Amino acid sequence: MLEKKIMEIMDTITYGFLDENHNNIIEVDPEKWDNEFYDFYYLLSPSELLEKKCGVCWDQVELERYLFEKENWHVKTFFICTYEKNGLPSHTFLTYEKNNMVYWFEHSWGVYKGIHEYSTLKELLLDVKKKFVENNEVPTIVYEYEKPPYHISCEEFYEFAEKGTIIKLNKPLYFYHLVNKNMNTNIGLFSLQYMYDHKLYDLFDQSVSKYKERIVNGWNKKYLGRNKNSLTREEVLDALTLFRGPYGTKYIYFFQFPPYQELGLNMEEVLNAKDIYRIDIHDETIQKYFLDIDYEYEQSHSDHQKLNKSFYEMVTKHDYFSDYDDNENMIFKPLNHIGIAFKDNYCPISILEKMN
Repeated sequence: MLEKKIMEIMDTITYGFLDENHNNIIEVDPEKWDNEFYDFYYLLSPSELLEKKCGVCWDQVELERYLFEKENWHVKTFFICTYEKNGLPSHTFLTYEKNNMVYWFEHSWGVYKGIHEYSTLKELLLDVKKKFVENNEVPTIVYEYEKPPYHISCEEFYEFAEKGTIIKLNKPLYFYHLVNKNMNTNIGLFSLQYMYDHKLYDLFDQSVSKYKERIVNGWNKKYLGRNKNSLTREEVLDALTLFRGPYGTKYIYFFQFPPYQELGLNMEEVLNAKDIYRIDIHDETIQKYFLDIDYEYEQSHSDHQKLNKSFYEMVTKHDYFSDYDDNENMIFKPLNHIGIAFKDNYCPISILEKMN
């Protein structure tokens, strides 16, 4: 069988990358491997990999591609990556079809080395994704990519793979944001950081007024007891960062379910002046815009349970609104919400859907 013969050839290849002395860097200098991979790596051609006998998954997939296509077998290659805050863990792998079944051909990922059979490509990709993702809170995307140019750098390989086709595997998970009807949303939704950086001071001042009381009454000791009207814009941003972390000034907040008028007269009055937009945080094309998602605390109290994505996937509409009180001054406070920090500090209108 051709695939088994190819696996025998791949078994002559070890994982890593050779230095100028023909030593595997991952073995002789792990620190260099961890800290300088972006600097020394370049994509090997199949002939170079067969000569060096050492390469990472990106190199090994290109040899696999070459060996299969040389025998006129049609293959597909995929790049899976997790968009973490401090890196971009990734893997590449190859698939092929035979006798109405689909196969994942895996050599470099040692624990899953072998030929794995599936009924459909989607079943295959979901299984690889499940094995690859340790934390399902982190956006993970699968791209199908074509043969790349050899000798490209690590960064260039990322760029090439990310120009491939995004494979959508997730079920939708919608969240909602309320916007004043007179708000100009031609660009999108702005975070406080965007408003400040772009000198949209009137909009900034209007948006932070609701925070000032909380800043001087216990968010942190730094501004405790201050006159809220004396807070500068810079101090407000600093307070938000202290209270909500490094993305505190960049979050835009979304509800799990859209508030509705039957909740009470106060909510009805609010909603009469608002438009509602929704975003699908499971959409892989949209996830590329995310810097961070904070799932907040139960009822927005930091001494309560820390929530996660699973909470929002499971909560019913009835339970979500069960603690709502239309007579509260801050009527949205009991409604659990998430904060999304976006690249460039704003949410593009193109990834939002306006609701009727």
